[in-house]
Amino acid sequence: MRGLYISLDGIDGAGSTTHTKLLAEWLTLRGLKVFATKEPTNGRIGSLIRDYLRDEATHPAVDALLFAADRVEHSVLIKRLVEEGFIVISDRSIISSLAYQQAQGLELEWLIEINRYAFKPDFPIILDLSPSLSLSRKRILQDKFEKQSFLECVRRLLLDLASKNGWLVVDSSRPLEVVASDIRKHVVEELKRRGVCV
Repeated sequence: MRGLYISLDGIDGAGSTTHTKLLAEWLTLRGLKVFATKEPTNGRIGSLIRDYLRDEATHPAVDALLFAADRVEHSVLIKRLVEEGFIVISDRSIISSLAYQQAQGLELEWLIEINRYAFKPDFPIILDLSPSLSLSRKRILQDKFEKQSFLECVRRLLLDLASKNGWLVVDSSRPLEVVASDIRKHVVEELKRRGVCV
């Protein structure tokens, strides 16, 4: 049976890393084959991206192309695992690129074009909260994207994409366990819809 590709996207501090881990652990305990991953990856291109994220002078197109290249390699792995029946849960996906790079001034059509070989999530989840709250959760600001005005733009773009595509939006300003429970509920509903008992 084909697996499922779940992505969790949101602005910095929304909890995508934490909730990817929690969801993966919860589903694994229920006997399902689960693989947790992230973007950018820990591969060669992903490591390069982390260096560029600290450089304010980098042209946004360079960021976008690096993310797209990293995603092509990542997509090969995700596609294989999904075909093998795994539930793949990714901390960020193409959705983050579409929002973040648009907020940097790049055109959506071009971003979609350079990501044409990306494996698209079956079940995207957008974790939503205000930029002021997200930044208050960050102890150390590590990259050029972590500015309130920029994150406000990213948030608007994420919510717009979610509205146009019918993606799930989860309020991540609530307590951790409440958010985790909400995510689990929706994922279980999706799995049952696909004939998977949880």
